[in-house]
Amino acid sequence: MKTRLWWLLVMMSLSPLVSANQMCLGTAGMDKSHSRYLEQRIVTLDRAVREAYTELPWQELNVGQAQQALGVEPRALFEWVRDETRWLPYAGELRGADGVMQDRMGSSLDRALLLAALMEEAGHTVRLVRTDLSEEALKRLESTWAGEPVARRPDGPIEMDLSDASIKALAERLESDPDAIAESLREQREAAETRQARLLADGRQQAKALEALLDGTLEAVDGTDAAPTHHWWVQQRTSDGWADFDPALPQQAAGERLVAEGEVEHVYPEALPDDVRHWLTVEVVAEQLHDDRLSEAVAFSHRLPAAELLGQQLHLELYPMALPSPQALLDGSHELDALPGALFDQEQWVPYLRLGDSLERQDGIMADGSVVDLGSEAGMAGAFGEASSALGEVGIGGLGADEPDTPPELTAVMVRFHVEAPGRETDIVERPMMDLIGPARRAAGVEAFEFDDALREQRAVELLSTLEVLGQSTWVPPAQLAAWRYEGLMDNRQSALAGAYLGAQRDDSFIGEALEARSTRRSSLDQLAAMRLAYSPHPERVALTRLNLLGYVTLMEFKGGEYRRREGFDILDNRIAVPDGDAVAETRLAQGALDTLLEAELAVEARAALGNTARAFLHDLGEGVDWRRVDSLDGLADLDWQLDADLKAHFATHLNTGQVLLLPDPPAREEAPTWWQLDPATGDLLGYGRDRRGQYIEGILTLMSAGDSAMGAVGMVQSIWDCLFTSSDPLCCTQDAAAQEMIGRAVSAGLGGLAEAHDINIIIGRELISGGAFDRLNSAGISKAAGDVAGAGAEFIVDSWGRCN
Repeated sequence: MKTRLWWLLVMMSLSPLVSANQMCLGTAGMDKSHSRYLEQRIVTLDRAVREAYTELPWQELNVGQAQQALGVEPRALFEWVRDETRWLPYAGELRGADGVMQDRMGSSLDRALLLAALMEEAGHTVRLVRTDLSEEALKRLESTWAGEPVARRPDGPIEMDLSDASIKALAERLESDPDAIAESLREQREAAETRQARLLADGRQQAKALEALLDGTLEAVDGTDAAPTHHWWVQQRTSDGWADFDPALPQQAAGERLVAEGEVEHVYPEALPDDVRHWLTVEVVAEQLHDDRLSEAVAFSHRLPAAELLGQQLHLELYPMALPSPQALLDGSHELDALPGALFDQEQWVPYLRLGDSLERQDGIMADGSVVDLGSEAGMAGAFGEASSALGEVGIGGLGADEPDTPPELTAVMVRFHVEAPGRETDIVERPMMDLIGPARRAAGVEAFEFDDALREQRAVELLSTLEVLGQSTWVPPAQLAAWRYEGLMDNRQSALAGAYLGAQRDDSFIGEALEARSTRRSSLDQLAAMRLAYSPHPERVALTRLNLLGYVTLMEFKGGEYRRREGFDILDNRIAVPDGDAVAETRLAQGALDTLLEAELAVEARAALGNTARAFLHDLGEGVDWRRVDSLDGLADLDWQLDADLKAHFATHLNTGQVLLLPDPPAREEAPTWWQLDPATGDLLGYGRDRRGQYIEGILTLMSAGDSAMGAVGMVQSIWDCLFTSSDPLCCTQDAAAQEMIGRAVSAGLGGLAEAHDINIIIGRELISGGAFDRLNSAGISKAAGDVAGAGAEFIVDSWGRCN
């Protein structure tokens, strides 16, 4: 079964590569008995997932559940926060109450927010108190907590109960074959143990080699975070006034304070000042070329507290305003032969950001590079529909002015992430969504830059690129990872049932609704966030004291008449803290190398692994290929690298700021060059690839999953766009793209996300649950059942609906 499921996944990924002479089969739907069986399996799986979800250790994840387990007595709540969480040396609110629940660490403000939330849940009236943190008090905090482990990981994997009785009970719950369940569980456990051993060994090897390459030049200081200047604690209203609860130090009693004297400021938790919070601003900027000059205009800007990003994924896209809806393509009411022209002729795009169930959009971007007010909500009804849907027809007119004799042009759309923290300068990370000029030409000047139809076509396709970002402020506990996977399965129940119905009835009348109902969460980002600690070479040392940004990018390209789509990870910021001050730079170096290695571990395709810096570095170590340290542009002249202008400009920018490059000599893969970029003062390390993106895994794919776009419509068009190049039956392309969407997310959640979550749970989940029916056995069994349902559904779709092959 496992081999067959793997073959199905490969076929689903590669099938659009077939000859243009092959047609949609148009075979009859599955018989009713098979359809009913698949539907029943989906319902059974959904029921088991919901039961397991409710039995997760929510008292370990949720403030309200924790309070119910601890009771209402203020002293008990205080002692739990004091004893079960630890202090970290950063300023302000980064995690918030829920974040401290996740990884049990935080600043004095974050820990105070957790204690305040627990007390408020218990019915008490509380307020926060702030005072200046003296140098003496800061040293006391640092010395007291320096000997305590920061993050914790069990020594090794945990045995699962694979007794006949346990397997039989699980099989009955999942209505599955006991022998198949037992075999799958053993395979999952062995896979987890093998993965842990391999990743830890690879991580140690590359960290040792990197240190040798740097030859002792790493500095041991940690100056990346500003020291906190204030101390926070909680006061509870009593009949006699206000009682102090300060969990700053272990064994500190209720009523005692770390800072006993000095002026204080009282703040209620819901009125926390903006200047004590960490913030993320997402900005979309349009670049306009006019009369040999470049100018910028902001089309979208959204600022939100870092604590509100906990567990959330941001989806950023540019929606083409004049494309037909997927439903119009499915029902044949739109001429598919006109679709390529419609893509190339786009004149209007709107940037939108989806965070959970909320959808943010502001101004539109025009083909001439201008930014325009999109007008009333009524004017946008076609774009977003009733419930923020983009599946309806889109089209707005009258936004552009008459074209001048020498019309201006949109040359780039940049996304900028502004990360703010108290006491620290704002960090800005930029990524292009579309860039026709490039950094070298932009720096040298754009005089006489000629714009033509080929560039306009390239622009239209590149603007279909997407960026997804997980803002990570905490380490992810295994139970939370399992919860995300269960939520994904539950959210996609309707799509899975729609897939079964589609295969049985050949009825696509409700495909649009099923597409809108799917979960948009990308499981690989969640896995990356969890695996960063699960496989860390120094889990007892590392912490997050700033917002990290883990990205996943899908790049659409069209140059010289050739079209391709590439996707992979793009970590924008992965800087960690080492609170105990021990081997700071070396720890950061090892963690950065591991993060890059994990990118390859979760690559969309195994064959893309050598496009990853860590894998390329390990490969070259085995082959005896030298990597060298470069501190200046002059050092590049000694290397056998043929630098294009943009890459040279990138190197120059970072070398001039004191960064160091570690790269192979000569480059072993000229078509996919990779290198390390290092800050020698801190040990912060990023792997880079051909797109000048941090830790980027490159895979040339041909099938875009519509389910991974924020609203479905853009991705749906991308699937059809791929198919139009490889099939002679356009209508089949639209039907095939929809059929893939019905089952694709179930495949991801079943064979990918949940199985990976279970593997990680084995490694770091020693205390996943205490009491209740849920355990690792159920988690592993549900991942097996999810994979079976996904595979069966995919098989029915392939056999019954037919494909463009």
